[in-house]
Amino acid sequence: MSGQTQIPEEWERGFVETNGIELHYCRTGGSGPPFVVSHGFTDDGYCRLDLARELGAEFDVVLYDARGHGRSDAPDGGYGPPERAADLLGLLDALALEDPILFGHSMGADTVTVAATRRPDRPRAVVLEDPVWMLDGVNDDVVEDSPDENIEAQVAEWQDSSVEELLESDTMFRDLAERGQPDLARRVAEARRRLRPEISRMFEDGLADPTERYGDIEAPTLILKADADEAEREREREIADFLPDGRLAHVDGAGHCVFWDERERATEELRAFLTTV
Repeated sequence: MSGQTQIPEEWERGFVETNGIELHYCRTGGSGPPFVVSHGFTDDGYCRLDLARELGAEFDVVLYDARGHGRSDAPDGGYGPPERAADLLGLLDALALEDPILFGHSMGADTVTVAATRRPDRPRAVVLEDPVWMLDGVNDDVVEDSPDENIEAQVAEWQDSSVEELLESDTMFRDLAERGQPDLARRVAEARRRLRPEISRMFEDGLADPTERYGDIEAPTLILKADADEAEREREREIADFLPDGRLAHVDGAGHCVFWDERERATEELRAFLTTV
């Protein structure tokens, strides 16, 4: 199932062997520090091309596909935080990425969190885009909208649909197009068609508990959270306070996909943070 999205010719694209599987990646090859992006559930690396283009002149941006997503392998084993973190750390070693900035969204934020606690010496900095916290008082909307036990059937339906059919049938894609992001909508639709049913195993192990994990992250950390009422914001600040060197910023008007919803404001927050690390 080959999609239509193309990356710039000067970028590197390939596969690495890590943790017993092959992961697909692309890389801008910029002269600055490595900036490694771990995408969210049902997306793939190409869904973050806009971010790579934004930062490509100043950073060596690496976009990779998580197990079961994009062009990476879909092994029979686990898909929980330990396996995904081992994949990411293996990618860093395979590509010899020293002192990287690790960026993760949603599932990818969970991946980055566990990787940064397993090897606290590894990242130069950590950026978490709307991490999902399975705790009282936060992320209720995200949890309600998350895929359920029928994800395998949903993946099969996506695989049997054309990109054009997905673009027509899903309100999220229409909303992205109406907001001037038709290319992003197509990339996300292409990512869904490449999914494998094994991704349903991600829900077997759940997500990392930030109150147990954040205290072990030594690198400077930025959390960009979606908009929320003041009670939820206060609860989220309490959770972020577990970080030894962390900052939380709520992005007004943004939903779970902060950079897709409020790209200019989110990028401003990110760039301000990156000047400090």
